[in-house]
Amino acid sequence: MEIKTLIIQQIKEVFGNVKVYDEKVKQGLQTPAFLVRMIQSEQERKLKGQVWRTYSWNVVYFPQSTEVDGECDNVFETFQTEFQYIANKYHVHRLEGVKQDDVLVITFDVSARLQEVTTETKMQMLGGVWIGQTN
Repeated sequence: MEIKTLIIQQIKEVFGNVKVYDEKVKQGLQTPAFLVRMIQSEQERKLKGQVWRTYSWNVVYFPQSTEVDGECDNVFETFQTEFQYIANKYHVHRLEGVKQDDVLVITFDVSARLQEVTTETKMQMLGGVWIGQTN
Protein backbone atom coordinates (compact mmCIF):
# COMPACT_ATOMS: atom_id res chain seq x y z
CA MET A 1 0.00 0.00 0.00
CA GLU A 2 1.40 3.34 -1.07
CA ILE A 3 0.26 5.30 2.00
CA LYS A 4 1.94 2.88 4.43
CA THR A 5 5.22 3.12 2.52
CA LEU A 6 5.00 6.91 2.54
CA ILE A 7 4.32 6.99 6.31
CA ILE A 8 7.34 4.75 6.96
CA GLN A 9 9.56 6.88 4.70
CA GLN A 10 8.44 10.05 6.46
CA ILE A 11 9.10 8.57 9.91
CA LYS A 12 12.64 7.68 8.81
CA GLU A 13 13.19 11.16 7.37
CA VAL A 14 11.91 12.95 10.47
CA PHE A 15 13.32 10.70 13.20
CA GLY A 16 16.53 9.58 11.52
CA ASN A 17 17.95 6.10 11.72
CA VAL A 18 15.16 4.54 13.79
CA LYS A 19 13.78 1.06 13.27
CA VAL A 20 10.28 0.97 11.74
CA TYR A 21 8.23 -2.23 11.77
CA ASP A 22 5.06 -2.85 9.80
CA GLU A 23 4.13 -6.12 11.53
CA LYS A 24 3.92 -7.06 15.18
CA VAL A 25 7.27 -8.15 16.61
CA LYS A 26 7.17 -11.19 18.87
CA GLN A 27 10.78 -10.97 20.03
CA GLY A 28 13.96 -9.04 19.29
CA LEU A 29 12.41 -5.57 19.21
CA GLN A 30 15.14 -2.92 18.88
CA THR A 31 14.36 0.41 20.54
CA PRO A 32 13.72 3.15 19.77
CA ALA A 33 11.26 1.88 17.21
CA PHE A 34 7.93 2.53 15.54
CA LEU A 35 5.25 0.03 14.57
CA VAL A 36 2.98 1.21 11.73
CA ARG A 37 -0.32 -0.55 11.06
CA MET A 38 -3.54 0.29 9.26
CA ILE A 39 -6.40 -0.49 11.63
CA GLN A 40 -9.46 0.49 9.59
CA SER A 41 -10.52 1.56 6.12
CA GLU A 42 -13.76 3.18 4.96
CA GLN A 43 -15.06 4.07 1.52
CA GLU A 44 -17.80 6.48 0.50
CA ARG A 45 -19.03 6.75 -3.07
CA LYS A 46 -19.72 10.23 -4.44
CA LEU A 47 -21.12 11.63 -7.68
CA LYS A 48 -19.49 11.20 -11.09
CA GLY A 49 -17.35 8.21 -10.15
CA GLN A 50 -15.57 9.82 -7.22
CA VAL A 51 -14.70 7.73 -4.20
CA TRP A 52 -13.53 9.04 -0.81
CA ARG A 53 -11.45 6.59 1.20
CA THR A 54 -10.38 7.09 4.78
CA TYR A 55 -7.62 4.97 6.27
CA SER A 56 -7.14 4.85 10.05
CA TRP A 57 -3.54 4.33 11.18
CA ASN A 58 -1.99 3.23 14.45
CA VAL A 59 1.66 4.14 15.04
CA VAL A 60 3.21 2.82 18.25
CA TYR A 61 6.47 4.33 19.49
CA PHE A 62 8.70 2.20 21.72
CA PRO A 63 11.06 4.56 23.62
CA GLN A 64 14.67 3.81 24.37
CA SER A 65 15.45 5.91 27.43
CA THR A 66 14.38 5.46 31.04
CA GLU A 67 12.68 8.88 30.80
CA VAL A 68 9.70 7.40 28.99
CA ASP A 69 7.29 10.30 29.56
CA GLY A 70 9.70 12.98 28.33
CA GLU A 71 10.81 10.96 25.33
CA CYS A 72 7.21 10.15 24.33
CA ASP A 73 6.20 13.80 24.77
CA ASN A 74 9.02 14.94 22.45
CA VAL A 75 8.18 12.30 19.84
CA PHE A 76 4.50 13.24 19.85
CA GLU A 77 5.26 16.95 19.63
CA THR A 78 7.47 16.26 16.60
CA PHE A 79 4.81 14.00 15.10
CA GLN A 80 2.16 16.73 15.44
CA THR A 81 4.40 19.24 13.71
CA GLU A 82 5.84 17.05 10.94
CA PHE A 83 2.86 14.85 10.09
CA GLN A 84 0.17 17.30 9.08
CA TYR A 85 0.52 15.78 5.60
CA ILE A 86 1.93 12.49 4.42
CA ALA A 87 4.42 13.15 1.59
CA ASN A 88 2.75 16.55 1.00
CA LYS A 89 0.01 14.54 -0.70
CA TYR A 90 -2.39 13.14 1.92
CA HIS A 91 -3.94 15.28 4.66
CA VAL A 92 -3.76 13.88 8.21
CA HIS A 93 -6.96 14.15 10.29
CA ARG A 94 -7.76 13.45 13.95
CA LEU A 95 -4.17 13.03 15.14
CA GLU A 96 -4.16 11.75 18.73
CA GLY A 97 -1.49 10.44 21.07
CA VAL A 98 -1.86 8.38 24.25
CA LYS A 99 0.86 7.08 26.57
CA GLN A 100 0.06 3.62 27.88
CA ASP A 101 2.18 0.75 29.17
CA ASP A 102 5.41 2.76 28.61
CA VAL A 103 4.76 3.27 24.88
CA LEU A 104 3.23 6.10 22.86
CA VAL A 105 0.22 5.15 20.74
CA ILE A 106 -0.50 7.61 17.94
CA THR A 107 -3.66 7.31 15.86
CA PHE A 108 -4.71 9.35 12.84
CA ASP A 109 -6.77 9.21 9.67
CA VAL A 110 -5.65 9.82 6.11
CA SER A 111 -8.22 10.63 3.46
CA ALA A 112 -7.81 10.12 -0.26
CA ARG A 113 -10.08 11.09 -3.14
CA LEU A 114 -10.06 8.64 -6.01
CA GLN A 115 -11.65 8.82 -9.44
CA GLU A 116 -13.07 5.67 -10.95
CA VAL A 117 -11.84 5.10 -14.47
CA THR A 118 -14.59 4.12 -16.87
CA THR A 119 -14.56 3.79 -20.60
CA GLU A 120 -17.53 5.49 -22.20
CA THR A 121 -18.64 5.87 -25.75
CA LYS A 122 -18.57 9.62 -26.37
CA MET A 123 -20.77 9.73 -29.47
CA GLN A 124 -23.65 7.44 -30.26
CA MET A 125 -25.99 7.22 -33.22
CA LEU A 126 -29.71 7.55 -32.55
CA GLY A 127 -32.04 6.96 -35.49
CA GLY A 128 -29.48 8.01 -38.08
CA VAL A 129 -28.52 11.17 -36.16
CA TRP A 130 -25.28 11.51 -34.23
CA ILE A 131 -25.91 12.51 -30.65
CA GLY A 132 -23.61 15.33 -29.61
CA GLN A 133 -23.15 16.58 -33.19
CA THR A 134 -23.87 20.24 -33.93
CA ASN A 135 -24.95 21.64 -37.28
